Amino acid sequence: MKITLISPYPDITAFGIRTISAYLKDNGIDTQLIFLPDPCGENLVEGVKRYDDKVLEELIPLLKDTDLVGITLMTNFYESAVEITEKIKSRLATPVIWGGIHPTIRAEESLKHADMVCVGDGEDALLELAQKMSKGEPCTNVKNIWVKENGKIIRNPVRNLQHDLDAYPKPDYDPDTSHLLFEGRIRPLAFDLIRKFLENGPGMHKFRLIGYQTMTGRGCPHKCTYCINDTVKTMYNNDNYLRWRSTAHVIDELEWVKKHMPYTGFVWISDDAFFARNKKSIEEFCVEYKKRVGLPFTCLASPMTISEEKLDLLVDAGLMFLQMGVESGSAHVQELFNRKQMNNERLMKAFNIINKYKDRMYPPVYDFILDVPYETEADTIESLKLIAEIPKPFTLQPFSLVLYPGTKLYEMAKADGKIRDEKKEIYEKSYLMRDPSYLNLLITLSQGGRFPSPVLKFLVSSPTVEVLNSKPFRPVFKVIYTGLKSTRRFVKRLAGKAA
Repeated sequence: MKITLISPYPDITAFGIRTISAYLKDNGIDTQLIFLPDPCGENLVEGVKRYDDKVLEELIPLLKDTDLVGITLMTNFYESAVEITEKIKSRLATPVIWGGIHPTIRAEESLKHADMVCVGDGEDALLELAQKMSKGEPCTNVKNIWVKENGKIIRNPVRNLQHDLDAYPKPDYDPDTSHLLFEGRIRPLAFDLIRKFLENGPGMHKFRLIGYQTMTGRGCPHKCTYCINDTVKTMYNNDNYLRWRSTAHVIDELEWVKKHMPYTGFVWISDDAFFARNKKSIEEFCVEYKKRVGLPFTCLASPMTISEEKLDLLVDAGLMFLQMGVESGSAHVQELFNRKQMNNERLMKAFNIINKYKDRMYPPVYDFILDVPYETEADTIESLKLIAEIPKPFTLQPFSLVLYPGTKLYEMAKADGKIRDEKKEIYEKSYLMRDPSYLNLLITLSQGGRFPSPVLKFLVSSPTVEVLNSKPFRPVFKVIYTGLKSTRRFVKRLAGKAA
């Protein structure tokens, strides 16, 4: 039995399918990993194919001895998965299964293209499916797997969550069973090619270091309405969805990385809320990390979980940078996002804690969500007023809201008629596609954290906004906004070439 797992994501770390691959191998199933980073990336264009047909033709010979093809996807990679699946089905009789967040939330839609979908966690479901297939047994009763058979959909229930994440091995980085689409061709993914690919990653631009991305847990303690985590928690009846790997398990992985990928300059911990670990767990992690790994690292935080005690431990262990979701400075939008506990008072407390370490870390990144359909001009101004109060240095990372299917905010917007064209407004929308308005321009100008606060306060004062945010000025700011965006892309490309 052999399974090929394909990822269209720009990030080749792909922790999920690498872990599934390793788990299948540990249980006697041959696997192959193929990374096909979507050439469009975040620059989605309606009606433009994601892949050159020559690339997809190169894929077919790699699948000739495969019994099952798995494709992982999120909503904004739906078209990528469709193109890959259609090519496979046009040339081979191999069944295709989709997994990941989008098939979990929209299984029936996914089954218009795939033969099966995996709903929820995939390790144990895919192993049971593979074992049944290898024995020639019926595969229509595997929990977490929905199957299309004779035009009918068989909807199997989800299995119980695996709470012991140490049951799963470290991610699969075997170069002998991996391939990567790189510079227009699918090539064997040896460690030297991994290095070459990662040299163009975000770490190189920001820190001049090559980063290795991992996850120490699954899930999130919060229930934000724009996020799919809340929906998945409900699917599992809130059965302790937030789970952690042990310190020993994580450190073993990172020691392996240091040995086999010695060019790694920092570790990128991409848990949704690493600070949600309790203090004892963080203490244990810091002691072992400092002793056995010793590389700088980054992580994500939330205003509700950050504390000076935890931050002090982590900075001492090598934390050099963190990212925190602020999302909005408006009480109205905070309540809309189910984040009213993360009000401006709590946010300022978190900002001030982080700012105490400004001499020991890179400036933090604070995320904001823009273009919310229920947001008013006054709400955006409240966010800008908050930005003017954030202690420097910092950088901002503004995202345009994408109303992903399955989220509570999506359901609300759908019911209120605020979504007219899902394909254009969701499936083909990148979170980088911000509305070129005057207020969004001010947030863009504030991204570097250097915009003078008094000037920003003046620009969001009532008389100024009344004039500059009026209809006659909108075309002007659209031109300015577009020009700034083009300049930033150009500078980024130059920085990439210089690196």
